[in-house]
Amino acid sequence: MIRSSRVLTAIILLPILVTLIWTLPPFGFFLFISIVILRVQYEFYLLYLPKENLGAILFGLGLGFLFLSAIYFRLSPLSGILALLMMFCLLHTLSTFKDIKPAFADSAVLFMGIIYICGFLSHLILIRNHPAGMGLISLLLLMIWGGDAGAYYIGRGMGKRKLSPRVSPNKTVEGAIGGVIVTFLAAAVAKLTFLPLFSWADLIILAPLLGGFGILGDLCESMLKRSAGVKDSSALVPAHGGLFDKLDSIAFAAPLLYYYLIFVKG
Repeated sequence: MIRSSRVLTAIILLPILVTLIWTLPPFGFFLFISIVILRVQYEFYLLYLPKENLGAILFGLGLGFLFLSAIYFRLSPLSGILALLMMFCLLHTLSTFKDIKPAFADSAVLFMGIIYICGFLSHLILIRNHPAGMGLISLLLLMIWGGDAGAYYIGRGMGKRKLSPRVSPNKTVEGAIGGVIVTFLAAAVAKLTFLPLFSWADLIILAPLLGGFGILGDLCESMLKRSAGVKDSSALVPAHGGLFDKLDSIAFAAPLLYYYLIFVKG
């Protein structure tokens, strides 16, 4: 039942997502992806901040949107922006704390929500600015989500050796290997259909790079969820969990794809 629900949800939502990626103009995509990223940031904050602390959550989301806007409008230097964001997080905690003992943790959570969620996922905005940006984002989603599905089903059918039992008991080495293979196959489909930008040598490099770091991103999110004592970041996406659960791998893979474009493909 869970498997069929996962497939049904994907069949309904993926065509909508692909349509948005290929039809939205750059600023429209920026607004759309900003809403998605801020939702992920909100789910991250709920792992560690109670809903009653709405003021801190909204403050962090506001800073997150400022960060995304700085990326889209190419404001610089980035180091100065990050320093200001850290300063604002500390000043907010200074002006609102009730118990001084968790003051450091509260400030760190606010700042990490901006850097980890908005910082990593903002590379989707940068990729979209590439002349082949729509195809590149489609490639990234196809590789990561295809690899994730491959790891899930191959792991359930063939998995024996645990990959990281303390963090995610259901993930297996066999599933991870199968996921990387499916990641390569997904990239090959993209190359042969809508994105001839990469050579076969590129795909041989990108498949284990993006697939492997996508798995690590998933494990990092699982670690954070376990530390917070929750299974899913939310129930927003039926049978899949929250947007944080769906974009944890993308958060690690998107920066790698972007810098591969910059330093390898020029």
